Amino acid sequence: MRLMQIVVTSFAVAIALLPLSAHSQSAYPNKSIRLIVPVTTGGPSDIVARLLGEKLAASLGKPVVIDNRPGASNTLGAALVAKAEADGYTLLQAAANMATVQILMTDLPFDPVKDFAPVSLTHFTPYVFAVSPQSPAKSMAELLKFIKSNSGKITYGTTGLGSPQQLATLLFAQVAGGLGNMTEVPYKGSSAAHPDLIANRISYMIDPLAAAAPHIRAGLLRALAVTTPQRNPAFQEVPTAAEAGVPGYDFASWGGVFAPAGTPRAVLQKLNADIVTALAAPDIRKRFGDMGLEAKSSTPDAFGKFLQSEITRWSALLAKKP
Repeated sequence: MRLMQIVVTSFAVAIALLPLSAHSQSAYPNKSIRLIVPVTTGGPSDIVARLLGEKLAASLGKPVVIDNRPGASNTLGAALVAKAEADGYTLLQAAANMATVQILMTDLPFDPVKDFAPVSLTHFTPYVFAVSPQSPAKSMAELLKFIKSNSGKITYGTTGLGSPQQLATLLFAQVAGGLGNMTEVPYKGSSAAHPDLIANRISYMIDPLAAAAPHIRAGLLRALAVTTPQRNPAFQEVPTAAEAGVPGYDFASWGGVFAPAGTPRAVLQKLNADIVTALAAPDIRKRFGDMGLEAKSSTPDAFGKFLQSEITRWSALLAKKP
């Protein structure tokens, strides 16, 4: 009889706790959310995070605090999120280097796949082949001819090891073929490279359209082709690389939101639903478009598969790097 009373009491306590458990999940969020941006303020990733943070704060009813933690090739901020409590209150606005850091860094303090829960893609970043107005190349065909006829003398700008600019150029060399020896000139950022590019001190650069656009519009840079399969709405007169003589070339960087691994599925789904709604808003799409970005959301599962495909793609390319 005593045993029966214990069982009944335990069952009653368990039933009584069920509403509390359900309430704790449905009450998310009940405090402010920290969105870590692993780059400095003012860049595309930072602006995306701030625009998205405003929308999420309105829909979730709690402040979304943007926390810039630049350093160590974006890994400092990412490491903070990887080690954070998996409760949905610490998120990461990550960039495309999440697909390459594990390949390029041997002492990485986290695993990009195992230590994070994908929430949603946020955007794609198209790039553009840009040269100085002083360059003899007035088209992609002329750039290809110029590169091939000046092997060992060609220089190109990047923003360092594993950067999108470096990956885009390695892909260009692979797809175009026969480009000979080219010398990489790394910079701390696109803005640092632009004076040399404008002055024709480097031969060309595959740069984010968002960064190069003001100089292109001002006539300080010449746009030869965009890197995406479709022309960019803001530069309809600029052909795609495939149209301009490099068939099969397709490159874009991307960004997305991650949570720590182990974050409850219900929390991920709630965040995803609000991000999808935010990115569909006309004002967000316009602001992104004005920056040369394409707003792009996804399901958590689709984002996870996309990350895996990016890791596979760039692992194969970097393995062939001389």
